[in-house]
Amino acid sequence: MQFSACNARAARRASACAAAVLVLCGCGIYTFSGSTLPPHLKTVDIPLFGNQSLQADVAEDLTEEINKEVLSSNLLRVVADNGDATISGTVLNYRHHPYTYGAEDFRDVNVTQYAVTISVTIEFLDNKKDEPLYKGTISGEGIYDLDTETEETGRQRALQEIVEQVLQNSVQSW
Repeated sequence: MQFSACNARAARRASACAAAVLVLCGCGIYTFSGSTLPPHLKTVDIPLFGNQSLQADVAEDLTEEINKEVLSSNLLRVVADNGDATISGTVLNYRHHPYTYGAEDFRDVNVTQYAVTISVTIEFLDNKKDEPLYKGTISGEGIYDLDTETEETGRQRALQEIVEQVLQNSVQSW
């Protein structure tokens, strides 16, 4: 009897581990690795994004995050200008707003979570063929707990979500 109980526990653990691996693999950050980039693309330039929002430094931060992700992929070499491809864009909107509310009673309502929402236009251009690999508007949202985190935490989460979407949309278009 003890042997079958151990086997049942082992089977449950194996199933849980397999499920965890599937979830982690399916929900990971998108990168260029394993992509089907056109073979003629070896370099990319990423000029400073424009900023039409009223939030300082958000365009610089987004440009830096995209640079980091492309560099870490080791698939394209980042160059200052005249790359085989160009990733460019403009921050359109930056919004910091209440996300969830809590209440002790109907008179005492308080914000428990805030969100940062950033919208950008993006173009990933194949300069060799003079055609976009991806072009569109993307929004990222970063939710954070007001008691334990800051707006900067929400901002970083929103930026990372945008970077993931840029890479996902670019890879899917090939």
